[in-house]
Amino acid sequence: MSETHYELLGVEPDASKDEIRTAYRERLDELRGKAEKGRSDQARDGARAETARLNAAWQVLSDPFQRQRYDAGLADASGTPADQDEDVEVEEEAAAPARARRRGLFEPRPRDEKGRPQRRAPVGVPGAEAAPLSRRLAALAIDVLTMGAVFIGVTSLLVSVSSDSVGAVILLVIGLFVLFNAYFVFTTARSGQTLGKRMTHIMTVDADTGELPTLRRATLRYIVPIVLVIGLPGSLGLMAALLFGISWVLIDTRIGLMDRLGHTRVVLARYRPERPQ
Repeated sequence: MSETHYELLGVEPDASKDEIRTAYRERLDELRGKAEKGRSDQARDGARAETARLNAAWQVLSDPFQRQRYDAGLADASGTPADQDEDVEVEEEAAAPARARRRGLFEPRPRDEKGRPQRRAPVGVPGAEAAPLSRRLAALAIDVLTMGAVFIGVTSLLVSVSSDSVGAVILLVIGLFVLFNAYFVFTTARSGQTLGKRMTHIMTVDADTGELPTLRRATLRYIVPIVLVIGLPGSLGLMAALLFGISWVLIDTRIGLMDRLGHTRVVLARYRPERPQ
């Protein structure tokens, strides 16, 4: 039988959330040191794999609903006679279908029994559910409208004051850069959510650990669209930034160019990730 989440964290099944959080942090710090200072590539890779499993366990056990469902699954599994385990595993392997081929870019996604498109778990964040297309588009619309209004307001104000001054242009660029970073970068590093993501209950997390992104990763995630909006003239910058930002729409796993640069993933906000130390 595989190791349970409780065994992985070294706590009892009736442990409180505080006890689980303490055990999780202690184990995470230990693995982080091994991943960074391991004596060999094999040791470092093993620590990273263990970290992914640890985060998956924390994401389940920190959420009351997921923990209850997980405990129920453990109770059901414990009712299976031990001498039948091997037979069940053999039957499952025999019944398992061949590995599915990679789906084409425009091929329809497989659907579940209710006819809804199946979602894929974001790569690198075990236990978390990828944010659905509808929520991400709604969050994007809220963020674009909010910062679009700010962009137009700041630009109109400075143009009305002085449209020919080089100093006004420099002030405009600096002001917009600060505002965009404050809205996108710092809020993502602090809580994983911009206003749009908060209203649609999704969030951005680190692809490796499931924790909140560091300031560096949040900056890498948003730096290109911010520079495009500010650096390119007129609507050209806005269009280029928007196309860059919605590249995930055409990708099955919803990992767009921004997530690849920042090494982040967008998931449903059903758990509270830890802030990186």
